Amino acid sequence: MIFSRGRSQDEPIRETKILNENLQHIIKSIEELSDEQREIVKRFKVEMENFVTERTLDSCVRTLNSSMQLANVREQLLAIYKEYISILESELRIALKEKQN
Repeated sequence: MIFSRGRSQDEPIRETKILNENLQHIIKSIEELSDEQREIVKRFKVEMENFVTERTLDSCVRTLNSSMQLANVREQLLAIYKEYISILESELRIALKEKQN
């Protein structure tokens, strides 16, 4: 996803380039964390099944560990999505302001 705003001749293009680089970084982070989340969910399901059948302290700890890792990754994803939303809201405000002028 790349943003390009209509600009006058004298307005620097650098701002759009920085915005695009920021978005590319955010999108890459979201993709990486989403992949990690899918792997943790798979592992959590297997460990939960083991815990249900074994009912041992060790299987409980492994399941709890996976659960905590999943919560951590989801917290990171939430923070990145908030950053992404902030950038998009800012761009929307700018676009609406430019349209009004």
